[in-house]
Formats: sequence, C-alpha cells, structure tokens
Amino acid sequence: MKNKYIVLVCGLNIRNHNRISLDEQQLALRAVADELDAQPVRDKGSYLIVSHHERTQIANLIVGALQRYRHDLEIPGVAVASPAVVGQALDELAMALGLTYANNFDAKNHGIKLNGDTWRAGLALPLYLVDLPTTRSLFHQTKNAMIFGWTDGAILVAKREAKNVHWGTSVTDPASRLLRRQEGIEADLTSRSANILRELVGLA
Repeated sequence: MKNKYIVLVCGLNIRNHNRISLDEQQLALRAVADELDAQPVRDKGSYLIVSHHERTQIANLIVGALQRYRHDLEIPGVAVASPAVVGQALDELAMALGLTYANNFDAKNHGIKLNGDTWRAGLALPLYLVDLPTTRSLFHQTKNAMIFGWTDGAILVAKREAKNVHWGTSVTDPASRLLRRQEGIEADLTSRSANILRELVGLA
C-alpha cells in the first residue's frame, strides 16, 4: 500500500545558507526513486512523497539522499505530515483569518492587509518525531509574526512581508517559544506559506 506525505526539509536555501537548486534536489532524490516518488513545490525542500514506507524511513531517505549529493548541507530535521492533516490545518487557517480580518484577508493568496502592511499566512510544522498538543485557539503577535493557535499537526501563523523578514526565524522562533511557554513542549519547527502547502495538498 502506498502512503502519501507532505515532507518539509528544514534549513534549505535560507538566504545564502545551504544553497541547493531545485534541479539539484531532483537529481539527489533520483538515488532513492525506487523507494519513493517525490514531487517538489518550489526550491525550499517542500515535497509530496508517495511511498510504501512509513514516516521515519521516509525522513531518513530524504535527508540521506540530499546529504549524499551535497555533503556540506546542514539539515536539522524534517516535518512529515499527511496531506489530510495539512489540508485540515489550511482550512482552519482560512476560517480563522476570514473571521478575524474579513475584507482585509485574501483567501486566494493568503494575504492580510493591516495598517498599510501586508502579512502572509502559513503553517509551522514540528520536526518529526514531535507531535503537537490538543487543538488550541489563541492570538500572539510580535513585530514580524502572528500566531493564531494550533490544530492537529500544525501551528497557524502569518509573517509580515518585508525585506529580511523570512519564514525561518521570524516565524518559527516565536511559535516555538509560545509552544514551550503555553504547553511546556520543546519543539523545533519549520514553516511554509499557505500557498506552497496548498499546492502540495493539491498534488495528493
């Protein structure tokens, strides 16, 4: 039986760090093509994976293939989630933002217009093997990030669209700190825009 997973590799193509093109990623993953089929979306290490393997083996195969191709890559971990879990989180995100921001939220591109700024919504997922606690709704804002709580498998987030404001530390660090403060859970996260994740869900 084939399993489908959304896999997000943490740390690729962050500014000038860990640079690896989409073409190189695809070449690297050919080495494990008999074990899994990987459909990438953009170049940050975001894939829909189809395989008979379970999550742990998939994570090991992906990281191993990338690091064999490029020995200098530093990969802290990967998030592995089912398309159903990510799809449900995207629905929860759109519902929360539609209710909160009404006409200032564009569901087509997950943009939010606030006080002259544009924010972009997305999800932060825990690096495997960590799971999130029970679904919770809350609101927390920093200068560059907003956190709207979490669902089964994903934290609902948004980041301010501005120069040098990236999904990496701008969103994942405050989300991780909030999770530790509210739930006592230590979790490393990786985040992506809702648009990328919606593309991945659409491939499933």
